[in-house]
Amino acid sequence: MFLALLAVAAFSPANAYVGPLAPAGKGMAQCYAPDAVAKTCSSMATYHLNADGSFTNKATVLISKSPPAILEMNTNVEIRNGAVCGTIREENISGARLMVNGTDVPTDQAQPVLARIASGMASVVGHEICTAYIPSGGNLVAKGTLDGVPKPDQDQVMQWVSASDGYRVAP
Repeated sequence: MFLALLAVAAFSPANAYVGPLAPAGKGMAQCYAPDAVAKTCSSMATYHLNADGSFTNKATVLISKSPPAILEMNTNVEIRNGAVCGTIREENISGARLMVNGTDVPTDQAQPVLARIASGMASVVGHEICTAYIPSGGNLVAKGTLDGVPKPDQDQVMQWVSASDGYRVAP
């Protein structure tokens, strides 16, 4: 009985957030292209542990500065070889939440916009995207690959932030 309890304790949800997602296990979010003065990010990502050991990544992304439009999309990801890997599917985009000026866009009005977003993302839909977080000059740089091919033009500065830090996705 003791060994069973020890095994359960060793695989607690907090212990499952390892490697590149360890800060997510403490309730932190990833802030991409952070602006420390304005407390804004071009996008943010949070992670929820699933029963099978994978994660649901909720990405909140600024898609337009004027008017401010934000896309919120969930994708399943896993940690593999020190990177966070997943595949964006069309249903991730069609099921996304769209907000303009901080207000949800009704589904019937959002669908044509989401279809255009899916069309614009066609080159990555259905392909594996992996992101490694590399220390660089006191920051982390998110370095991505698409089907194993590096995409250095997509590198972004990323920092972990807590809710109490007050960061948000905004122009």
